[in-house]
Amino acid sequence: MLRALTLAPLPVTFVIASFLCPTELSLFLGGLRLPPHRIALIILFPIALYQLIFSKKIRLQGFDLVFVAFSLWTIFVFIEHDGAPAGLIYGGSLALEGLGAYLVARAFVRDEQALIASLKVMLLAILTAALIALPESLLGQNFAHDILGSLTGYNHPTGVEKRLGLTRAYSTFDHPIHYGTFCAGLFALLLYVERKKSRRQGRAMLIGGATILGVSSAPILCLALQSAMIGWDKITRGIRSRALITAAILAGLYIGISLVSTRGPFALIATGMTLDPWTGFYRLQIWTHGMENVWANPWIGIGLADWERPWWMVADTVDAFWLVIAMREGIPAFLLLATAILLLVQAAVIKSHRHSDIDTRRILRGWVISLIALCLIGATVHFWNVLYSYFFFFLGLGGILADPPRRKAKRTATSHSGKRAKPTRRIKRRPRTLIPEEAWA
Repeated sequence: MLRALTLAPLPVTFVIASFLCPTELSLFLGGLRLPPHRIALIILFPIALYQLIFSKKIRLQGFDLVFVAFSLWTIFVFIEHDGAPAGLIYGGSLALEGLGAYLVARAFVRDEQALIASLKVMLLAILTAALIALPESLLGQNFAHDILGSLTGYNHPTGVEKRLGLTRAYSTFDHPIHYGTFCAGLFALLLYVERKKSRRQGRAMLIGGATILGVSSAPILCLALQSAMIGWDKITRGIRSRALITAAILAGLYIGISLVSTRGPFALIATGMTLDPWTGFYRLQIWTHGMENVWANPWIGIGLADWERPWWMVADTVDAFWLVIAMREGIPAFLLLATAILLLVQAAVIKSHRHSDIDTRRILRGWVISLIALCLIGATVHFWNVLYSYFFFFLGLGGILADPPRRKAKRTATSHSGKRAKPTRRIKRRPRTLIPEEAWA
């Protein structure tokens, strides 16, 4: 695993390492706070953008342009709400954290070897975060934030909360949910890139154990969703039209739950699949009243203004990434981001089925499973600060699947001297028996 540090692209390793740096290490320039991951992206953003535009190894794609359009819309919306100085700073920071992280992964992970090495660095980062979280969870103290707060003088708001006999660990992140999501988000992808069964089992145990230390419902649900999809992938492998069959089953379940349950599918998940039922109920209320704000301000949202809600909902936080996008930046922002992701997935699926080998197709399945899980828990978790960049960095990793390296052109039968080479005689061979993909399971 340590060897991956030398094989992975240096900018990618730099960004992943910055994800682990606590917010207490932020740099303050006047009234502007620059957390470590934002500093890393400020340095790498122009380099990655230059690579995307001018490098012959990368072809600018439609989904890249839509991601750029989403970032430009973000800047425009906050300038419209708060004016040029404040709106440009806030909107520009979001664009840097999102588009910058996407471009670093998109521009520097340009072959399968670089992707695998980068994911090994990510696994090493998960292990590091878990080693910091373990004593916090067992001993009931947020060591990383407490120690760095006393050294730097910047105190990030934390608390000691227990669930199931364990303290919810922050590790180096801003919230236990962020720590858990960081560990759980790439579960399927990290398993699918590994061929050896024993190593896959070791990775599953590491990621599962690390996620549990955060004692958060959403990351654990993220793991469960990916595990279920991995199991379904193995069960249905070899069945034709399994995507349509899966969609039909999901639609049937949705309709069945709607008919049987009085709360509806989303309400049932929000209130029933959480470690704290009150948290699930409150999140359901956030969605109910948050959507009222979206429909009341559909075009450019409400910006950073406080949102309308009942008096008893004291906290102004909105624990839903997709809802926050629509509330603050309007429905066009949500549509732009959703469109960019769909175009990215479409391109990855088409390219992998046309040109790629079995290994690349397997990696694609892992990436898609992780993407689905992250998008689903984005309905109950808000991705901000490090986690915002983490999500877009993950999307950027899909660029190698959607825009694979160009194949070298075949040499012609004419030699450099202008003389035509003698035609080679074709020898008929018996077809080789390929190792079936099921052998990987």
